[in-house]
Amino acid sequence: MKNLFLLLFIPLFFFSCIEVEKEFEVERELEVVIVEFGDLTSLSDDKQYGNFEIKVPEINDDVMEEGAVLAYIERAATEERPQRWSQFPQYNPVWTEIGDTTFSYLSYGEGFVRISLQSKTSVEGIAETYKGLKLKLVIFE
Repeated sequence: MKNLFLLLFIPLFFFSCIEVEKEFEVERELEVVIVEFGDLTSLSDDKQYGNFEIKVPEINDDVMEEGAVLAYIERAATEERPQRWSQFPQYNPVWTEIGDTTFSYLSYGEGFVRISLQSKTSVEGIAETYKGLKLKLVIFE
């Protein structure tokens, strides 16, 4: 029985490992826009939710229908590390200057992006940390 199983299983394994080729190639235009975080646009009464809403006219109907937007927050260079970009969403563990774990994520609509912040206690610390940092948006039409 074991030999029969191996005899049937091994050929099935090899035949199921086929390479799939693309039937067509999609060419998309992309645009890179860099904006800067300012003050929070909204903050809930309990301060556990807030967001930055930033106008981005490059996000048009074409982007909304068939495109996408990716967002990266700038991590400035220090003596120990080079400048880099970190992709959203962001999970921010407990930092002394923030005081709580915070989660931030991207949503977008025609003409704007929104970076939302959520926390068990307060998003005010991370909002201050983000203020003045650059946000790189990669917009695909």
